[in-house]
Amino acid sequence: MAREIFDSQKSASPGEKRAAVRGMFNRIAPTYDLLNRILSFGIDRRWRRATIELMHIDEKSVVLDLACGTGDLSAAAAKSGARVVFGVDPSREMLLRAGTKMRYEITRSYFIEGFGEELPLGSDLCTHAMIAFGIRNVQERPRAFAEVYRILKPGGIFAVLEFTPMDRKFISSAFNLYFQKLLPAIGGLISRDRQAYQYLPESVARFVTAADLSREGEGAGFETLQTKVFALGVATCILLRKPD
Repeated sequence: MAREIFDSQKSASPGEKRAAVRGMFNRIAPTYDLLNRILSFGIDRRWRRATIELMHIDEKSVVLDLACGTGDLSAAAAKSGARVVFGVDPSREMLLRAGTKMRYEITRSYFIEGFGEELPLGSDLCTHAMIAFGIRNVQERPRAFAEVYRILKPGGIFAVLEFTPMDRKFISSAFNLYFQKLLPAIGGLISRDRQAYQYLPESVARFVTAADLSREGEGAGFETLQTKVFALGVATCILLRKPD
């Protein structure tokens, strides 16, 4: 699976890689939330809440949750009073669980199967957009940044929360030991899909830096407002803004 997704040969088109990622997340959806809590020791929830706070979501907010998965970030936005949340994800199994998670929230929520490169939303619709631990799964990031820019109102905020390479050698070594050895073993045992949890550390190891992501966003027209580092560099939130 990981080789299929990372295949750099011409025979592996972006569409084929998207299909491989979608299939992987459909398979692991039943145990996804449980493994997130176990493998991150619950820290991922704090990072998501901090991201929502940085975005200043309120009762007037219309929010896109891109690569929404099972809806953790959507639920956090709802708890901050968002008026509407659109969740977009290629995995139908993930979306089913996101809809269930949001069923008791007052916030209106709509979960739509789709990819970031071609968002099924109108232009200038949202006040906020966000993506948590999903931007590295987007096969054509420039197209996705352009699409998020399109659906945001002028002045709209886009938050990108993602695992990022670390500068601190000791912390990086300890994190890599856990991420590349223990995580696939535990994830594979519980999900019965070891290949999916081998993909996670490989995708992080091959990914760009936070500075690279900021530049990609700026290339689509955004301006970088803030970069917030979590856990000594394990994850980073980049806050982008569509100019007025």
